Amino acid sequence: MSKRHEHLKAESIELLRLNSLEDWALEIPEIASNLVDDVDSGYSQVVQLDKKIPGLGLHNINIQAAGGHMTGNYLVEDRPIFRGIQYVGMHLRMRNPEWVARMTIVDACYHVEGCLKRKTKVNAPLSVGMILHRLPKMNIQIDDRLLEALQYLNKSIYNHAKHTIEHVEIDGHMFSVADTLAVYYSCRVMGAELMDGLDLRRRNGDPVI
Repeated sequence: MSKRHEHLKAESIELLRLNSLEDWALEIPEIASNLVDDVDSGYSQVVQLDKKIPGLGLHNINIQAAGGHMTGNYLVEDRPIFRGIQYVGMHLRMRNPEWVARMTIVDACYHVEGCLKRKTKVNAPLSVGMILHRLPKMNIQIDDRLLEALQYLNKSIYNHAKHTIEHVEIDGHMFSVADTLAVYYSCRVMGAELMDGLDLRRRNGDPVI
């Protein structure tokens, strides 16, 4: 069986650039193609690249609990921040991951949304766009480059993944598997930057970042 060639949308490439991951734009489509062709081998490659990003990701988000089952490597109160990463892992191990690409991207963005809410101490059902709009009045310092990446993610990807379901082709997809990986890795980078200095802890008490 010939391997399908995955492509990145221009928006995904730009998001990688904004997060200083532009060098990954050639590697990600190849990993995505491998994931579609052989989920076990491809997922192993996904995890290896994930290890290059600080914090909790697909490679270490789950640990074995005392009873032998797997559990999240984070505190219960931090579940809104990290649960999206676990969902991403679940989606990427499915057959035909392109059919859940939009959902996977939303879950990756949930990680950023949770980090942003913790960073800004927002405890309300506000969207990422609403929080970013209110930032100037919050006296919260966010690096200009990170702020640009957050705004781009929200406007060009997150909002479309959440709210746009129309597609010209009946069996077409808004995002490719490669797009999914690009957004996930970018969200991991943005999440790590937002969490830095928040004193989030793993289950054993070690810092997340």
